[in-house]
Amino acid sequence: MSRKTRTLVLGATGHLGQAVVRDLLARGQRVTAASRQLEPRALADLGARIVRGDADADGQLDDWMSGHDVVIDAAAPSPLSLFVRSGSEPEDLLAHARRRTTALLDAVARHGVQLAFISTFTTLPRPAGFVAQMESRWRRSVYPYFRVKQLMEDMVLGAARNGVPAVVLNPAAFLGPWQHGAERSSLVRMVLERTLPAAMHHVINVIDVRDVASGVHAALAAQRYGVQLPLVGHNVAMDDLVRRIGDIANVRAQVIGVDTRATVVAAFWLEATLAMTGRAAPDAWRAAPLIADAWPMQESAEQRALGVRIRPLDETLRDAIAWHLDHPHS
Repeated sequence: MSRKTRTLVLGATGHLGQAVVRDLLARGQRVTAASRQLEPRALADLGARIVRGDADADGQLDDWMSGHDVVIDAAAPSPLSLFVRSGSEPEDLLAHARRRTTALLDAVARHGVQLAFISTFTTLPRPAGFVAQMESRWRRSVYPYFRVKQLMEDMVLGAARNGVPAVVLNPAAFLGPWQHGAERSSLVRMVLERTLPAAMHHVINVIDVRDVASGVHAALAAQRYGVQLPLVGHNVAMDDLVRRIGDIANVRAQVIGVDTRATVVAAFWLEATLAMTGRAAPDAWRAAPLIADAWPMQESAEQRALGVRIRPLDETLRDAIAWHLDHPHS
């Protein structure tokens, strides 16, 4: 992308969206940040042009895209819960995802812009293994998140193969600064506040959110359309990661390493039981199936070709901890 590229960022106030906005501004790009908020504090004084509205409203995407060269979608639905709202069915979530993605792709085609679609590692090909495959199928049959993400990614990849200039990025779990609005669900915040007594002894892959943002820019510049582009960082067991955060922050994090399968089953029944009373499961429990779906990942040839520098894990954790300590009430 050239210095004069005009980029629209959907989901600009989310964790990844903020990193993308900051990365683009640092590269001298002109950035329009789309938000439902009138004056998003997460974007205050950054220098981005802020537009307010609802991407699902008729004509909104066309209004926002007009005059831009690139649109980065960091706002794709991510329904982690079994029940997103009372009366919601998985079919409703899939229908909404289909309508939203169709509207996005149609607007991209009309305006002739590049699209970067931020997907998830859960759509990547999984390691072989009968038990792992069966567990993965069960999660996908129960939790709408996995089906919603797969549907949207398939639609974007299909459009790219038919000529739409769209890149699809599949980042691992990301950590880092700038979690405005998502503090309650932040692993780092939970460790700092000692509200996470247990963590699964399950290896996940973790990448700095800033490195994901760099990968978005690199993929667009390389015009890597129509293929999955994994972005991975460091393999680490979840309970070891929690202890590592505690050590760096000088917080006594005596977490118990718990079994992955047992935790996922318990999370399922806890959420189902709470849903019957109109209550939501705690964030740490709702993340259990996503953590269980992770596996040790290695840098792919596609990622190496992008040339993105991956920060050391401790650097990511130090910066994330520092940000949370500087924003105790954000």
